[in-house]
Amino acid sequence: MLLASSGDSGWLADAARTLRDLGFVVRIDVGAPQADMAADVELVMASAAAGVPASLMHTWRIRGAICAVVLPPCAVPVAGADADVATLPAPVTEATLLAMLAGQHYVALSAREAAGIAGAIAAQTFGNPAFARELLQALVTSTRDDLAQLRRAGPDLETVRGVAHRLKASAHYVGCHALRLTAQRLEHAARDGDAGTAAALAAIVVPTAARLLALLASLPSAKHSDNPSQK
Repeated sequence: MLLASSGDSGWLADAARTLRDLGFVVRIDVGAPQADMAADVELVMASAAAGVPASLMHTWRIRGAICAVVLPPCAVPVAGADADVATLPAPVTEATLLAMLAGQHYVALSAREAAGIAGAIAAQTFGNPAFARELLQALVTSTRDDLAQLRRAGPDLETVRGVAHRLKASAHYVGCHALRLTAQRLEHAARDGDAGTAAALAAIVVPTAARLLALLASLPSAKHSDNPSQK
């Protein structure tokens, strides 16, 4: 959710475009925010001029949202400000937005998507349990390998591109829309030789892939297949 005052909305379009490219469903409100506007929101960005009360930001943080304040150009963050609320300057660029998300430990895999992984695998395999177990094991193996390669890749953009391409496919199989789009953006940045953007995106994709791997490995059929006595 993006919040701004009526006279301070110039940063909204760029921020909204970048967030949509990363899989966020963006809601823009110009005017006074209400506490019940974001029951399940993942991210709240408000311009400093919008005057969002600290108590309201606290409510959203308690609900698990990342909260950020967009400062006017050249403004300096106030000393002693709430450390749980990120700050970034206007105009909001893709680089500053990605850095903020990584710094706030954003994981591009929502609770709703996590809960739907088993169902997504079942749908991909037409309800065939044996086929589902095969796909799950392939996903566990490939995600583990891709995560290890991405952690080692550093500035090797060709390796990053290949890993991102495979993670994009894995995310599609398990219905993880945000990870798929973030991996796709990483693939394109690496292909285009944009090392800075690739590094910023990798800082989000790595913990997200680690989370996906943990979720896949925790599924009952994965545990069953990993036990030699059950094979």
